Parts: sequence; structure tokens; C-alpha cells
Amino acid sequence: PRTNRPSLQLRRGGPKIAANASKKATCRQQWLQQKVDDILTRVAGEDAAEDAAFGPGEPGDETPQQLRGRRDREERLKQALAEVIAEEAERGLDDEATAAKERAFLEATRAGRNDVGSRPVGADPVAIAEARLQEAKARLAKEVAAKRERIAVMRERIRRFEAGEGPKPNLGPFSFDENRGQQVARAKRWVARAERELTAARAQTDPQSSAREQPALTLVPGGGRHGPRRIKTKDERPGARRNVTDLDSRLMQDRNGGMIQGYNAQLAVSDDGLILSPRVVQDANDRRQLQPMIQAALTAALLIHRARCSRQCPTLGRCCIDASAERDDAAHPWGCAGTDCPCRADWIGALLFDAGYWTQDNLTAPGPDRLIAPGKNGDLPQPGEHPDPPPEDADPATVMVHRLATEEGATLYKRRGATVEPVNGHLKDRTALRRFARRGLHACQAELTFAAMVLNLSKLCRLAPARRAAALTT
Repeated sequence: PRTNRPSLQLRRGGPKIAANASKKATCRQQWLQQKVDDILTRVAGEDAAEDAAFGPGEPGDETPQQLRGRRDREERLKQALAEVIAEEAERGLDDEATAAKERAFLEATRAGRNDVGSRPVGADPVAIAEARLQEAKARLAKEVAAKRERIAVMRERIRRFEAGEGPKPNLGPFSFDENRGQQVARAKRWVARAERELTAARAQTDPQSSAREQPALTLVPGGGRHGPRRIKTKDERPGARRNVTDLDSRLMQDRNGGMIQGYNAQLAVSDDGLILSPRVVQDANDRRQLQPMIQAALTAALLIHRARCSRQCPTLGRCCIDASAERDDAAHPWGCAGTDCPCRADWIGALLFDAGYWTQDNLTAPGPDRLIAPGKNGDLPQPGEHPDPPPEDADPATVMVHRLATEEGATLYKRRGATVEPVNGHLKDRTALRRFARRGLHACQAELTFAAMVLNLSKLCRLAPARRAAALTT
């Protein structure tokens, strides 16, 4: 049966590897713009002094060497600033998009809509408090007008009763004062609350009171021997950031909950613990890496198969890629069908992914069979938890959960912890790759590829002599 055939099982995993840069050198647009302006001002001063002493064009218009640094700090700052501006424009975090969101929020607040959501981060608290006060006063005026109408209706009922044209009205606790009543009192409380918020917002934004309360704090990051600094506040607008030491590195959360300045290493590992495809990416999470890693794994498996198979299989390696489909060709059901042909072993089985890849697109993406965990180990469905098969119209997420709850699915997914996690540990401990020594995405990719090759060769050298000779002969 097909389940007894050996296969090239692949597991996906990878650690976060620190970059050769400090996270304190990660700056926002305001700091980058300030530094670029300072450098340009100093360069203009140097050029003016040179022109006055030697004349225009003598001795040159380049930035003085003492301002450039070993890696041309001016160019790196300009590039970082350009990338930050482009990313904020793409994500809708630039000033124009932020101002549009604030205007929409203020208009919805003045209209008294309940679907306005939370206050935009970094918005003017005084403007929002004024909009809420305006809406509260409009609500109070509306309730007072409604009370006047009710008073007029009640007076008309009393007049008709006194004229003998109607029943006696039930006054009860009804008050003929337009400033009293349950709805009016509630509207007055809203007005009082909005006035208090406006007073607090004005006091918070008052420069004199802020200077008295926080004399030593500043919201503008500065330099210093510890690099750029910035005081984080809850009213700080979200924005893109770049590291001025390694422009390609990103802030990422490690498994301990802290933040590191580094890269996300993606590893496609075979069932025997060999790294087939190492990749360095800048995304902090793994959601968009499933399909690229599948293609990289298929390419690596195809190269391995073509190097191992000397019979020139008519399928040309499709036995690696098309393992999920049964062979229709009776003469060559599995490649060349030779008993010693690697076609029987090189087809890709199930790909195993952790919870970081759990998305609807990844569940339905084309490619080989896969298992994706819906959560951490403690959140995984246990065997027998879903004994009934899923309905025919079940969504892919439900089908995946039911499959992981079977004995076969649970046993297969356990292999990920026995293959990928040891490789991650070996990569950091045996090859000492906890921090890249080089800077830049391409340089770090080369370093990770070299470390993966060293790790694979070390495993080959630890094989028994007979198995090592057989592997090298193949």
C-alpha cells in the first residue's frame, strides 16, 4: 500500500536570528528626518566655506569624509528615511491618511454614531473632546425639544378633560419643567462628562502644565552613546521604523516574548533531519511564507531526485512533486519502477507546519498534502476528540482539525517536533548561529546557507562508514 512506501517527508520550522545591529538603532521618520537635515546643513556649511576659500567647484562637492563614516552614514540615513516614508504610505500611516482617519472619526463623533470605534492613536484629544461635547449638547437640545413636545401634548389632554371632551390624563410623576425628566437628566450627565474630558484634554496638552509635570521627558529621539531613544506613550501614532545599522533587519518577537533586531529564518527539513532549503525573510510572522517554502522544498527535492536517479525516469522527477496523485501509467507507476530506483523514496509526503501558518489561504493553497496546527501543543485536538467525520460541506479549517484528531494525523504531526526542533537547536548551538556576523539580507542569506551546509555535512560525517560510503556513492 501507498502508506508503507518511504517518502521524503518535509517539516517547516525556523528560529528568529539576531542581526548584527542593536535594536536601539531602530528609528522613526521624525528622528531620521532630523538627522538627514542636520547632515545636509553641515554639508552645506562645509561647501560654503570651501567655495569662499577656494572658489566654486574646488576641491569638490562630495560629503566630507568625517561625516560619512565607514559605511557612508549619510546614504544609509537617506535610504532608511525613504523606506520609512514609502512603507507608511503603503500601510496608510502617513500624515495624509492619518489625518483622513481623524477627520472621519471626528465627523462620526459629532454625528453621535455608535460605530466610530476606538480613538485613533495620536489624534488630537482636544478636538475629540470638543466633538464629543458638541454631540452631547446636540443630544441635550434634542431631549429638551422632545420634552417640550410631551409637555404640549399633556397640556392639550388636560384642556380637553376640563372641557369634557376626553378622559382624565394620568399625570403620575410627570413634570412640566422642560429641564427635568429621565431622558433630559441622562443627556445632562453626558454634557457634564464631555466638559470634564475637554478640561482634562486641554490641561494635558497645555505646554506649561506638561513642562511642570514632566520636565525631563522628551518625545523626540536623540543620539548619544546608546543610540537613538524615544519615549513611548499611548498617544504615539504607529509608524514604520528602520534600523540605521542594518537597513534590512526588522524588529521581531522571539519565543520568550521579548523583541530582537533580526531576521526570520525559514527551514525546510527532511524527515532524516537534513536542511533542504534555508531562507532568510524579513516578515516577523510566518503567514506569508508557506507557499514560497513549498516551492523551495519541491525544487530542492527535485534536484536531489534527479541527482540520485540514473535511469532517466520518464516522469522526469514528477514523482517528487505529484506524490498526492496515484499513478495512472501501469508501466511506470512510480518513475522507472526499478527496485533500486530512488523514485520509490523521493516522493514528497505530508508537509508539517506549526500554528504560525494557520490561515485560510494556506489551508487551501495548491501543492502537496500538509498538516497545519491550529494552535500550540496544548491546544491541539487530541486523538478521538472528534470521532465523527466532518460533513461534506465543512470548511478547510474544520477538516484540518478533524484530521489532526485522528490517530494517523496526530502520530504524523508529532514527527515535526522530532525533526525540526532538533535542527533549530543544532543550528544555534553546534554552528553557533545565534547572531549573524554580516549585515544585509543577501549577506545573511549566504551565512545561513553556509551554516546549513556545515550542519548537513557534520551529520554526514557522523554516519556509520558503510552508510556514509553508500550515500557518497549515490
